Amino acid sequence: MIDGRDDIREQVVALTFDDGPSEWTGQILEHLADHDGHGTFFALGCLAADERRSPTLRRVVESGSEVGNHTYSHPKLPTIRDAEIHDELERAATAIQAATGTTLRYWRPPFFHVDERVRKASRTVRSRRGRLLDDAVGLGVGLPTARWSSCSSGSGPGRSSACTTAGRPTNQPSSAGRRVKRRSEAVGVILEAMTARGLRSVT
Repeated sequence: MIDGRDDIREQVVALTFDDGPSEWTGQILEHLADHDGHGTFFALGCLAADERRSPTLRRVVESGSEVGNHTYSHPKLPTIRDAEIHDELERAATAIQAATGTTLRYWRPPFFHVDERVRKASRTVRSRRGRLLDDAVGLGVGLPTARWSSCSSGSGPGRSSACTTAGRPTNQPSSAGRRVKRRSEAVGVILEAMTARGLRSVT
């Protein structure tokens, strides 16, 4: 998905990536580094809590990119209770901040599904964890934004199976994994085109 703005004077694009950290996050970071760029990675708390994945999140922060909250288990937030919404964001924030040592500024609802009830339920987490993005249309400063998602099919009502398949052998990728690999490779192509046009990737 791409959101554009006509009133931005700088030649910049905010690249954002959802549902990680995945086995392709490192490759995306390498593409960004090749073009002196940065991105914002909206992470799942269940993966941030996985000791096999948490080093990747630290690498994101060390590279100068930013990590955001994408809930703990990727539910469709409008379909669950207020207390569950709060728990999803709180557990994710705790896991992601423990993995990265940083304070989160933004959150993004899975599937971009958000309504006023979800925003209201999130406010107690937002007030304690910093400024969190409500609708994921931009990154606070209203930059043009390009967004990628690598969410796999649900393992429960409205939930991603990412947390239950984190241990899938990489030499036997699922069809979803192959799609994500192609998308990560596409990031390199897009960054090449952006550089050729004088555009920078920022958080």
